[in-house]
Amino acid sequence: MIPKLLNDKFLTRVIIDLVLLIIVAIPIPLVYTGVFTPFKRGYFCDDETIRYPYKESTVSDTALYLGGLSFGIFSIILCEILPKFPRNSEIESELHLCDRKVPSVALSIYSSTHVFLFGVCIVEVLTNFIKYTLGRLRPNFIDVCQSDFNCSSLDDPYMYITNYTCTNPETYSVNDSRLSFPSGHSSIAGYVALFSIMYIHKYFFCVYTRLLKRILQFILLLIATYTVVSRIEDNKHHWSDVIGGLTVGIIIAIAVFLMTPCNFRREEEVSRREKIEKENEKFSINSVELYGSI
Repeated sequence: MIPKLLNDKFLTRVIIDLVLLIIVAIPIPLVYTGVFTPFKRGYFCDDETIRYPYKESTVSDTALYLGGLSFGIFSIILCEILPKFPRNSEIESELHLCDRKVPSVALSIYSSTHVFLFGVCIVEVLTNFIKYTLGRLRPNFIDVCQSDFNCSSLDDPYMYITNYTCTNPETYSVNDSRLSFPSGHSSIAGYVALFSIMYIHKYFFCVYTRLLKRILQFILLLIATYTVVSRIEDNKHHWSDVIGGLTVGIIIAIAVFLMTPCNFRREEEVSRREKIEKENEKFSINSVELYGSI
């Protein structure tokens, strides 16, 4: 009777999690279908920060989302399936699906992955909400908008221009040129990188080497840095947009990481892992002392 109750409770939890995740993610596709329109902000004719030429993105939206999701989920899976403690130490799961016992590692992966995806949705929704509310002009705005206003006819060079129309027929591109702050690439890259780095720091364990953890963390940091810097190089964002995006991603990454459930990581596993690490350190010290005495 107990396994059935556990199964029913777990399935109910999965369904509720998926429904809530879908609800949170609903605004995301609407942004890319043109349902929302960003705030129409004016500009100064002598503003050179929005007169950069248009360039294609070094890191496309597709590469950002596919890469970000892949790195985040891969980090979770790697930390769960890599043998970090003896096989006989694994906690047996009491859940069954189709008369088969669900491995505890699968439950851990699910618990962490759905929280990670929830964080991605929060970052995306919050970032776009700020973007559309502020409507800050990108560095390539003048080139993309192709404003019909003639700045040479102005007597006052400091006049704030609001009565203009973009002649570019590509409405999506014009709207996108008003979405500079904060940087969406920076917020996603910052979130995925920091979440993955913290997750690896806490849960990654390899009995053979401790350097692998640092290498993985450095690779994530390097990729995130490249993504962020490319946005300034491609004239997509001002430096302050990038800082703002990173701030959003970092704050949410920390908050979401603290929410990551440890339901299937019992205290026995953590203490056993720490014991193995101490034994390895003791073995290394003894080996060095023995080698030095020879």
